[in-house]
Amino acid sequence: MKKTFTINISGSIFHIDDDAYENLQRYLHILNRHFGTAIEGQEILQDIEARISELFIEKTSNKVEVITNTMVEEVIARMGKPEDFLEAGDDDASTKTQPMGESADAGQKMRRRLYRDGDSRVLGGVCSGMGAYFNIDLVILRVIFVLAFFLSAGTAMIVYIVLWIAVPKAKTTAQRLEMKGKEATISNIEKSIKEEMNEVGESYNKFMNSPANEKGQTRIERFGDVVTSVLKVVLRVVVLLFGAALIIGGIASLIAFVTSIAVGHSIMQGGPWNFGWDSDINMTGLLEHFVSPEAYSISLIAISVLVGIPILLILFIGTKLLFRYKTNNKLIGLGTFGLWLVALITLIVVSVNQVGNFGKQSSQTITQKVDCTVCKTLYLETSDDLYESMIDDHISLDRMKIAMVNGKEKMLGHPRFSVEKSSSGEFLLLIKKRARGSSTEDAQKNVEQIEYNFSQKDSTLIFDPYYFLKEKAKWREQEVSMILKVPEGKSIYLGKKMADIIYDIENTENMWDGDMVGNTWIMTADGLALKNEIRMTVK
Repeated sequence: MKKTFTINISGSIFHIDDDAYENLQRYLHILNRHFGTAIEGQEILQDIEARISELFIEKTSNKVEVITNTMVEEVIARMGKPEDFLEAGDDDASTKTQPMGESADAGQKMRRRLYRDGDSRVLGGVCSGMGAYFNIDLVILRVIFVLAFFLSAGTAMIVYIVLWIAVPKAKTTAQRLEMKGKEATISNIEKSIKEEMNEVGESYNKFMNSPANEKGQTRIERFGDVVTSVLKVVLRVVVLLFGAALIIGGIASLIAFVTSIAVGHSIMQGGPWNFGWDSDINMTGLLEHFVSPEAYSISLIAISVLVGIPILLILFIGTKLLFRYKTNNKLIGLGTFGLWLVALITLIVVSVNQVGNFGKQSSQTITQKVDCTVCKTLYLETSDDLYESMIDDHISLDRMKIAMVNGKEKMLGHPRFSVEKSSSGEFLLLIKKRARGSSTEDAQKNVEQIEYNFSQKDSTLIFDPYYFLKEKAKWREQEVSMILKVPEGKSIYLGKKMADIIYDIENTENMWDGDMVGNTWIMTADGLALKNEIRMTVK
């Protein structure tokens, strides 16, 4: 019993016994040593393997049959023994092999096979393949086909197409040899491939040395020189225009930058960098309500450097592109970049420090009894709005506004007023003031900067429509909210001007705050309910 192996030759799988495997492996090893170093060696070896695969398929008739040593010796005899193709003095020539039988005659004629010749084709290679098969001059055969096409009214073309589809194309060197009636031996395969490579090399050298190629190269070089010159001119014009645009833009930005500082406004005002703020807003005065004078001055200097240096850089690049001067002083560039980084870090530090002023929150609640023991209805009104014409409508921070009072800017805001049920049987007014700060103590100081007043006249409570921040106080989200505690069975009348300050008053009618004004409401067990009562006004 012999061992068997499964091998892959040129994409085909075969089963081979032990002796045959050793014999075939030794033969392929000799071929690899002989052809492996040549330029065309790999192509020769691939065609040889393809031919060996074809011969094995013929012998096994495409059945699962084990290849024996006898089959291998027959294939080697057809392909050629090593001594048939090894040169004298070759190391492999002295290699001793097992007896391989008689070698095939290199000049032996074999039956031709019809293939389409893809190397000499015009359309499908049918004529060139038939010329090789019948050993007829290719030109004569093509003339015959052309004449037949006209004489047969196109029928010859149909025949040509059928042959194009039916006749296989000669893809390997072995198939091209069969097409010419030559045995696909190792010597013939080697000779055919070398001839093809020589023909390609000669055609290439002939073309490269031809006058037409030299003229073509000269014309291409001249055309390339012209195109290069034109591109250089166009590129130079583009660079000059771009440099001029940078200079104009830089000068315009520099003028706007210097002007904005000279007139005393923030550089964020009146230019493309104002972040959407209205140009009528005095940014300097506005920022003073948020940051300290020291922080404002430092931020202004840092922003000036951050904006000014890029403008100068734009001018520098524009002049360099336009006038093409050279600068090698890296110290100035590094120093300017360092200054810009310092300004950026400074602005970040100041910004973080200012954000820290809102880190903590504090509140203060004052509860005040409303003297309305005898009255059944407490009337709620707001005083006249004396500041409406003084408020800058361009600025609004939540419910806060900025008004110009006696030539000075003053921050004011609408308080929030709501109504709840009293559990003590008395009218109580809770006034809650809230503010933020860098610490709890700082937040409490900011609470004390809030001024808010209200007054009582008989059964009427009169609320100021605004609360104020004291002079030089900074905005720290100050808020004022009021809750009126109404005993069950007691009523309140909401004056129409109260619409400016009431906020989310719950009622049994699910009525919106703005619709509650001008009506009398009574506190019931279920909450505040609408009461049909008309207030009589004495003239």
